[in-house]
Amino acid sequence: MPGIRFSGLAERLINALEMAGATVLITSNTEFRPLIISVVFGDTTYRLEAFLWTVTQGGKGRNRPREFRIQRTATPGFVLKGGVRTIMGGWHEDTGVFAFWDVRRHLQSAGKSPSSQISLNTLERAAAVGMATEIRDASEGEEIAIAVHPDYVLWYVREYENIYDCGPEVTQAADLVDASPEEERGFIDDGLTEDSTARRYRTTSVVRAFREARFRPLVLRAYGWRCCLTGVALRLVDAAHVIPVSEPTSTDEPMNGVALNPLLHRAYDTGLLGLLPGGRTAINRRLLESLQKQRMSDGLEFLVNMVPEFMRMPGSPDLRPPREYFRLGLIARGWHEQEIERASA
Repeated sequence: MPGIRFSGLAERLINALEMAGATVLITSNTEFRPLIISVVFGDTTYRLEAFLWTVTQGGKGRNRPREFRIQRTATPGFVLKGGVRTIMGGWHEDTGVFAFWDVRRHLQSAGKSPSSQISLNTLERAAAVGMATEIRDASEGEEIAIAVHPDYVLWYVREYENIYDCGPEVTQAADLVDASPEEERGFIDDGLTEDSTARRYRTTSVVRAFREARFRPLVLRAYGWRCCLTGVALRLVDAAHVIPVSEPTSTDEPMNGVALNPLLHRAYDTGLLGLLPGGRTAINRRLLESLQKQRMSDGLEFLVNMVPEFMRMPGSPDLRPPREYFRLGLIARGWHEQEIERASA
């Protein structure tokens, strides 16, 4: 596999972070390592230094066609800086995933062209599941290698220290992605020592964060990356929970999500906009009248005119929110049962 110029690797990382909903501010020349960026997500800003190479075939010994690696050329060592997240990894073109290693294990270069290894099995599983991990032997001792689909690179940036602190238990992380709460509990209880139990608990926390990160791309992909009401794309689309996350019955399954532009997302979450069972839309007249009395209704005519009578549903029935989800979502947002019935008639 031919090498990819660093600018191309940097572009892949930036695109992945932006598609995950982050704002990326570039503060370095993308032609040279490291890529230095600020990643803004919600109320948090991460300062990031990224050292990236192409993941190519190669491994210790001969005849190992399923062994891959990055060769950390032109980087004698790494310097960790306060307030900066430093990541070390690469891009595997055939599977379309990133691979990462714990940079804290490689602060000093080992040899003229040190390498870090990962198996094709792990790369392929990450392409299918979203992430996968393995333990590798290295000159610095055993270390964790992780492969991550581009949809979840922001999850990796946010969780990477926790991931590496999970120890060998993290190799079971991909098996827990779709685990039930009972299966998670069993995984934790199977720890043979106090330290193992603590690492297993940390592993389940990392996996739960992954499930939350998985919600957005799954929902947006179901809606073709377009707002279900306006058709707006251009990355100006959120994945909104139908049953809000504050409710005990809320889940991160894609059928509990709809794609909305940020303005309509806010209107939906505040209860002003209603998505009704069956996909009909409505404005909460009670809340609208309250805003008018408070003289806070400027611009609402624009909002009302933006909303069509029906939302656009995903093509697959398995991805469409059930009628009961819509009803529970409205009740959680302050709608009365009578208002739902009246608006749905």
